[in-house]
Amino acid sequence: MLEFYVKLLRREKMYKINQKETKVEIELAIDAKEWEEGVQKVYETSKSKFNVVGFRKGHAPRKVIEQTYGDNVFFEDTVQYFLDKTLNEALNEKPELEPVAMPTTEFESFTPENGLKAKILFEIVPDFKLCEYKGAKIKVHSVEVSDEDVDHYIKHFLDSHAEYNPVEREVKTGDIAVIDFKGFIGDVAFEGGEGKAYPLEIGSHSFIDTFEDQLVGHKKGEKVDVSVTFPENYGSQELAGKKALFKVEIQEVKEKSLPELNDKFVADTTEFETVEEYRKSVFAHIQDMKNKDSENEIQHNIRHYLIDNTNVQIPEIMVENQVEGDMARMQQSLDAYRLTVEQYLASMGTTKEEYLKIAKERCLESLKASYIYRKVLEENKITLSPAEIREAAKGLASQEEIARKENELLLEKLYKHLKEAVEIEYVKD
Repeated sequence: MLEFYVKLLRREKMYKINQKETKVEIELAIDAKEWEEGVQKVYETSKSKFNVVGFRKGHAPRKVIEQTYGDNVFFEDTVQYFLDKTLNEALNEKPELEPVAMPTTEFESFTPENGLKAKILFEIVPDFKLCEYKGAKIKVHSVEVSDEDVDHYIKHFLDSHAEYNPVEREVKTGDIAVIDFKGFIGDVAFEGGEGKAYPLEIGSHSFIDTFEDQLVGHKKGEKVDVSVTFPENYGSQELAGKKALFKVEIQEVKEKSLPELNDKFVADTTEFETVEEYRKSVFAHIQDMKNKDSENEIQHNIRHYLIDNTNVQIPEIMVENQVEGDMARMQQSLDAYRLTVEQYLASMGTTKEEYLKIAKERCLESLKASYIYRKVLEENKITLSPAEIREAAKGLASQEEIARKENELLLEKLYKHLKEAVEIEYVKD
């Protein structure tokens, strides 16, 4: 137990601060004389609130107010006066003891003759040592663009301009099978399991399990029984993990016909005139996307390096309060649809317990990152200059917008510092 003894400037009594990891306890002892002085101060600041017959408001003597309203009329306010006074003095002396939630109070004893003994309890994020991140090796995916990357992009572009022509043959992978279907669990048709003239691309894996594979080799007009099993994590809990039978009739088979990639096609469908120009533009586009993805990955990996290698103790109550706030906001947004959080999460294929577990993990990670970033900013004296603050405020009306912009600029400086401090190693997929 770490103990600090702090002598108050205006009285001989002492309060004691006990700290163990995230928990802080301030013991206070107010003697009878100090208690009487406190009651008198409370009387002076609150006497105008009392109506006493025979006296103008605010002029009734303390004894008369106590006789009229009871001996303990000033008790609660006096207790609060000493709690606030002691807490403020303690935090002024040790500003690093910043409560992360509203402090609570434990009363030990009180008599007018002996005064008050109590404890103020709260939790903090204790000071911590930042890990050594300068020179740390951070691996990210390579930003090199290959011919295969360009070809893959162009293939998708050609696919978007494909034509599908009816054919009189068996279904093959890559075809569009136009189907009618109806799904059953046992002998009972289930909701959402029916479709008419649905264009299903074979091999797209847009239907569950081996549904598409079981249509390969069949022709127009044929009826096919397709047996599948819904995934355990399927969105509908009524269907998750269950076996189903689909009655399918193939109405039509269409073959994909891709356009030829030539200068005419490029000129007709893009802003470019030749295939060469188009390929260069695709290369530049992919390079730009990879560079942006790489920046995000660098930030993500540095963040996790700092979290994994820095011991930050986050009080559980801090996580719980934030998650509770998030859940309350979620429920508020769902009220418009007359849904509960439980109903919404069930529709997403999860439960409240599972969601809370993930939410707490994410919240804990976010809080750790926030305190670590603050530490990096402090230790490296990273701030915004007056000119940068003035620039941030340009064109913005509210203080909230200005604060948000300043925070964005500060984060940019932080990320720049971190990126320059570590060693980035690019690795190929």
